[in-house]
Amino acid sequence: MKNIVSIGEVLMDVYSENNTIKSEVGGASFNVACSIGALKQNNSYFMGSLGNDEFVSPIKDFVKKFNVKEDFIQVSDKPTTIAKVTLDENKERFFQFIRNSDAEYSLSKESNEKLSKIDFIHFGSATGFLEGNLKESYNELFEFAIKNNIKFSFDPNFRDKLWVTDQEIKNFKNHCQKFMDKASLIKFSEDELLLLTEIGNQEEAVRTIMQRNPNALVCITRGCEDTIFGWKNQINYVPTILAEHLVDTTGAGDAFISNLISEYVSIDVDANFSTEEITKIIKKSNMFANQTVQYLGALSFLEHLN
Repeated sequence: MKNIVSIGEVLMDVYSENNTIKSEVGGASFNVACSIGALKQNNSYFMGSLGNDEFVSPIKDFVKKFNVKEDFIQVSDKPTTIAKVTLDENKERFFQFIRNSDAEYSLSKESNEKLSKIDFIHFGSATGFLEGNLKESYNELFEFAIKNNIKFSFDPNFRDKLWVTDQEIKNFKNHCQKFMDKASLIKFSEDELLLLTEIGNQEEAVRTIMQRNPNALVCITRGCEDTIFGWKNQINYVPTILAEHLVDTTGAGDAFISNLISEYVSIDVDANFSTEEITKIIKKSNMFANQTVQYLGALSFLEHLN
């Protein structure tokens, strides 16, 4: 089994729908760590900072329940970061962030001995480019990966409530570019693809990314329609399996990339893999993501895995 690290935030998603409020453990990076742990194909490590309040207990319960290794988990003296999630009539989500503990993670506190055991890294944090120790750690871990030839995945997880002004959005795009140019796996939503390439034609946009990073597997998740992927300078489409009962789309993208990473690392994908072989793991990742949208919260589906 390989050692996969997901760096970034753990937080509480506070849902508001039909005048009711409910809290669920979440955070893009933590979602991925839990999903990879639940799949049990590889060792899953979460690299991030917990808060000092009542939410620590349910978060730690998820760590144990879904086989997440604690070696890189730190504890902050600040409260847990909160994401207020409002669901519309199509179960699409809108976020408002109250940021605290996730910003405190410091890579410099980790030993070289522990870091040397990492086989693959997922950079999928929604808050990783915001100011704070986490941002510094994000970039330090990127440099560590490059220096040590460690493969990694990148999901920008753009949140329009975190990057509002034109200058802030420009900064976000600048932060993303080096990750896009070096990642082995890249996953975007349709909106992120347009934002980061400024190209309206999606096939042309994917080809532009592949020209800069020809060895990457590039995936564009398109909700209930399909997944586009670019591999070996070819564009391919894999249909999405529709959910029988749509409840919440919050964790679909995280679930997709989790399964994709787990498969990619387990079978050690390289340039010799055919389009047909890649299509198989995209299909499996679509099926995995299909399960999460049938439950409230990004991680609830892990209790019901088929």
